[in-house]
Amino acid sequence: MAALGHLGVGLAAKRVAPEIPVGYLVAGAYALDLLWFAFYFAGMAQHPKRDLMYATVWTHSLLMATVWSGLAAIIAIRLLRNTRAGAVFGLVVFSHWAVDFITHPMTAVAPQDKGLPLGFYGSRLVGLGMYRSMFGVYAGEFGTLALGIIAYIYTRRWLKRMSES
Repeated sequence: MAALGHLGVGLAAKRVAPEIPVGYLVAGAYALDLLWFAFYFAGMAQHPKRDLMYATVWTHSLLMATVWSGLAAIIAIRLLRNTRAGAVFGLVVFSHWAVDFITHPMTAVAPQDKGLPLGFYGSRLVGLGMYRSMFGVYAGEFGTLALGIIAYIYTRRWLKRMSES
């Protein structure tokens, strides 16, 4: 879950990084999940007991989310030739962990979820647990998406006015 929340963050980020196409910002907000799928299906993050948490530590732990975000920022800085925009992109990638920290454990939709790891396998699991109830799931998902859409619409209007000036 938290899929709509990540989308909302990606859309809202357009306000602070108008030079980055919104599609890249949205992809950045989903980057940790995209990495998780890539690692899992490539067999690179599989535990002998088929423990999904083992795949999660390589993408969704605080440690690795920081590493991936830093790497994304460095790549974006080089491609965009803009330090501020690259830093914003790195923060968008890191926002995935922040949103997941607020929502995990997601026991309303995944009863086995115990939180996000801080480091590698066996490290402490953390999370505020907003998604322990279905109300939290819907309020969080749709609320974040609505705010992201509103921010994106206002940003598009602002950019249009700026280009006409």
